[in-house]
Amino acid sequence: MPESRRKGPRGLPAIADARDQRARGATKWTVQAGLVAAGAIALAFVADRVVSGHALSADRQALLAKQRAVVVTVGAEWYPLRDALETDVLNAAKAYPGDYVDPEARAGAFRTRPGLYLRMRVADASDARSVRRVAADAKRDAFAACLLREPNERGVRGEIDGGAFAEQPWNLGQAYAATRILTEDWVAAVKDADDPMRLRVFTEQYDRAVKSAIPVAIDVVRRAEFFLFVLDEDVAEAAAHAEGGVVDEQALQLVGHPARVHLVDLKRGKEVLRLRRTGEARVIPAGEHVVTDQEAQEAMQRQANNCALAASVEAALADR
Repeated sequence: MPESRRKGPRGLPAIADARDQRARGATKWTVQAGLVAAGAIALAFVADRVVSGHALSADRQALLAKQRAVVVTVGAEWYPLRDALETDVLNAAKAYPGDYVDPEARAGAFRTRPGLYLRMRVADASDARSVRRVAADAKRDAFAACLLREPNERGVRGEIDGGAFAEQPWNLGQAYAATRILTEDWVAAVKDADDPMRLRVFTEQYDRAVKSAIPVAIDVVRRAEFFLFVLDEDVAEAAAHAEGGVVDEQALQLVGHPARVHLVDLKRGKEVLRLRRTGEARVIPAGEHVVTDQEAQEAMQRQANNCALAASVEAALADR
């Protein structure tokens, strides 16, 4: 009988060795390698977060440092102006002392000079913070347009800075908006910025304010010769036009209500006009095309009421 072949591993020896190692549990090295790789990825992620956090913190601190420098320079000029205007508003919101018209106001010279304008409710003028909050969103209305017909003669003559007063009086709310980066609320928002994209938004706000908005605002406020402001007294009739029954400036201007009109000579630091009047007018549709849109009708009613208020102030100035 032929000699039987020697029994041994099938295939090549290298393949057999690999098979034996797998059988003995050599795969644990593969698991360990995976754990090491996962750990390396985790460490890389943590390191990236740490580096990004340090970079974000550094950028935030750099932005706040620049903001503090602006506070020292621009704030030294803006804060006294702002505080003086707010003091005028807060004093006027107290008990009304009665009408007063200075001879200087009767002359009407303020109508052709650069000035500032603000309108808000008496109820909103409770403290400086509330004045700033409301004033930042305040808009010019038909009262200023009907009372002050500023031709902007300096701009017509082509003077370099004449264009700064193309719209008179200048809405004081623009100054508050331009100097928002000087406020504590803006600083708090920057400190809360937790990602680079959000911080970039604040950086862009800062750049725009410093390069254009603040210089224009400070220049206009500095050159202003008078401060005209109107404080509207709440009336129950306005609630019917208020969203949710909460009376605001837009609702008040739709109905007749007492309004306190104040004019301050900024160069002399003296109030030259103080009147309490009610402006109310009726809008009568005319022509073939009658406006039926409610929003447009309300806009016309506000304009009519505000121009009626301006007319009553003009009458007081003319009454000697």
